[in-house]
Amino acid sequence: MNIDHFTIMLFGLFIKLMLGVLFFIFWLNDRRGAVWFAWWSATFLLGGLAALLFMLRGFGGDFFAIGVGVASLIAAFGCCWQGARAFDKRRPLWLPVLLAPAIWLAASLVPGFLDNISYRVVLSSLLLAPLIAMCAVEFWRGRQEALQSRWPVIVLFATLALFFAARVPLVSLLPFPFGAQPLAPGWMVAFNLIVFFHALMLTVLIVAMSKERLELEQRTKAQTDPLTGALNRRAFMARGVRLVQRHRHQTAPLCLLFLDLDHFKSLNDRFGHSGGDDVLMTFVAVVHDNIRPTDFLFRIGGEEFCCLLPHTRGDQAHTVAERIRHQFESATVDVAGTPVKATVSLGIASTETFGHDLDALMRRADMAVYAAKRQGRNRVVVAAADDPVEGRMAPAA
Repeated sequence: MNIDHFTIMLFGLFIKLMLGVLFFIFWLNDRRGAVWFAWWSATFLLGGLAALLFMLRGFGGDFFAIGVGVASLIAAFGCCWQGARAFDKRRPLWLPVLLAPAIWLAASLVPGFLDNISYRVVLSSLLLAPLIAMCAVEFWRGRQEALQSRWPVIVLFATLALFFAARVPLVSLLPFPFGAQPLAPGWMVAFNLIVFFHALMLTVLIVAMSKERLELEQRTKAQTDPLTGALNRRAFMARGVRLVQRHRHQTAPLCLLFLDLDHFKSLNDRFGHSGGDDVLMTFVAVVHDNIRPTDFLFRIGGEEFCCLLPHTRGDQAHTVAERIRHQFESATVDVAGTPVKATVSLGIASTETFGHDLDALMRRADMAVYAAKRQGRNRVVVAAADDPVEGRMAPAA
């Protein structure tokens, strides 16, 4: 059974309208958090408008069907690009969205332009290919976010951009709509099927990617301390074991820092819990200023934190710890108009000394902090192999 291109366009029209409405409903359910659905809703609705105008070409002039129709298609991919930007929390760029369709409409008003298929194919491809390629670029820029569906989305946008770009060098060789040679129904069917396949696959992957982000945000929220933004004990138990095991397989060094704020109970008693919270948040900011993006800070409980430093030797960890201690000692926290000073004691345990065992590292670093407290606080102590293993007594904070 032969399927003509009109049937495919009609089917595609209904699919685009349905997806446009569906994405609009997604956006209505989360107007602030999922603004990209509004852009992609506009993408499909404008794409549907373009298909409708192409199908009604016999009932109107070329400017209405081809001029406005192609302009709608170009605007659709402009909105798609902005949806990709919005997905990765970037502001929209209105100029390309408005300028590209305007260029096409201006060219369509030039006498003879719409009658020349070569001009139409070349200009539409030169406007569409960069817009589609920018969708791939935007998703590539956000590749640090661990979303599995992001990579096939990048590939699909890249291949679609190459598909439209290839029309320019092939304009004099292939039948319309691939080139400017006389229309061949089979080539029109193939063109529409290629575009329809990309649109359908991108829709499935974009929805999957949005779902993956929601699940990732929920997991991150479950492993994050709501006050300080540091990872919590649950995250420490999950990530710490994996990190230490990976370093064991790589025979790579790793250090664990245990950090305990000094006299924190007296700070709470004097300034209340809100004052203690201000000190904690300042401390976390100081730590993040002095560790790498690949290091991990965890709030174990109360005023106790630990930090995992991958691929770090003991002497390097000592330098980091001293930098944290000194900077926090120098910091002043404004608590209800009162300048407050605080200090921290730090203990260090390294895999070079105690092996790749998370429990052993935690226990030894904890005992090193206890030793720092006994020695007068506000100091860094490195756990040694010959240190006695003793149960930690709870010192006065």
